[in-house]
Amino acid sequence: MNNHQNTTFHQLGVFIKTCRSLAGTGFNKKPNSAKTVILLIIPI
Repeated sequence: MNNHQNTTFHQLGVFIKTCRSLAGTGFNKKPNSAKTVILLIIPI
């Protein structure tokens, strides 16, 4: 259970970093990247 929770938190951390980097480079210019991130986060 703990391992699963740690993995989820790690994925959330990566997701947040990805969102920040996308926002930094211009989120509106990369809609495909946003969709990819959303698809990656759904399995959680």
